[in-house]
Amino acid sequence: MDRKKQIKYYEEMEQKELEHQENARGVQDETTDPITPRHLNYLKCVLISQLLLEANDELKGSVGFKQNVKLQVNKTSKLLEGIYQEGFNTVYGNNPEMCTNVLNKIDGLIHKIKTASIDELVMIDALVDSYFTNKEEHNKNQTAEFTKLN
Repeated sequence: MDRKKQIKYYEEMEQKELEHQENARGVQDETTDPITPRHLNYLKCVLISQLLLEANDELKGSVGFKQNVKLQVNKTSKLLEGIYQEGFNTVYGNNPEMCTNVLNKIDGLIHKIKTASIDELVMIDALVDSYFTNKEEHNKNQTAEFTKLN
């Protein structure tokens, strides 16, 4: 899938999710823009919270998962599930393949950052700055690959 199609696909998926959330919660923004920064922040929180819940599940039974950590992780997980589970179910229900791919991409990026050396982190930071400085040029030359789910 080329970059323009990917961007259009993301925008359509985000719009569907936002319309559903607005209808379900009775919250509509008073703006002509279909997607606001607040909507995107909510979607980001939903996806990152899901990753945190999954990471917390992986901690269980490990050496570092002592009683006080266990208590805090369980409290945090319960709080996040209460706040974001419905939103995640909606996002996932609208497009399971896209949601899974986005979560995998974010999880992969986090893994790369946490396993990078100090020198690599400095270079990664420079690459990210370069991307944000010149998004259009990077988007012409770079595509994201998604996995087809069976």
